[in-house]
Parts: sequence; C-alpha cells; structure tokens
Amino acid sequence: MNLFENIEKLINSRDIENEVSREEIKSKDNNISQDEIELANKLDAVESFTVDRIEENIVVLEDRKTNKMYDIEKKMLPEEIKPGDIIKRVNGKFFVDEIETQEVEERIQKKMNDLWN
Repeated sequence: MNLFENIEKLINSRDIENEVSREEIKSKDNNISQDEIELANKLDAVESFTVDRIEENIVVLEDRKTNKMYDIEKKMLPEEIKPGDIIKRVNGKFFVDEIETQEVEERIQKKMNDLWN
C-alpha cells in the first residue's frame, strides 16, 4: 500500500482500533520522514490526540478535533508518552509532537498563573 492509499484510508477511517494493524506498527520507534508529515499536513491527514491517561497497558487518547476518546494498547505508541502529551498519527504511525506539547503546557501554565493573580 503506498502513502496516498494510506492517507486516504486514514481520512476515511474514524475507528483507530480497527485502523491500526500489526504491520503498520512494526516497532515502537516508527520512523516518520519530514516529507510524510508535510504531505499529511497539506492533505489535512494528520490526526491529533491528547494522552488523557495511562492505565496499565492501555492509553486513553482524546481526539483533539472531536473530543472522542479511544483506548489504545500502550505497545502501539511511543514508549516515552505521558499524560498531557500531544500525539500525532501520520500514515498509521504515532509520534509525540514535542513542540505542540510544550506550547499547550505553557498555555495552561499561563492560564493558571493568570487565575491566581
């Protein structure tokens, strides 16, 4: 399956659990090229999630667009994830968006500071 077929499949799919296959998740260290990310961004095919919580071997993700919650096996996601992280999915591969995670953390911290001042 080529990149365009994968992206089309992602766009048409709403159920992450059924979408992700063992073949797509070959390792925890999925290598995603910058070209893949840029193309997916242009096609609006990047899915964005917030790690809500981690319960043993299940990670609860919240879709940042729809607020729908998904339970994903922890082994299907990057090892370094923690609650509050922003996880992106491109072409069936998950990765932590460290820049957006930092921006969200800073925005929340600013709101908390403003609340107390």
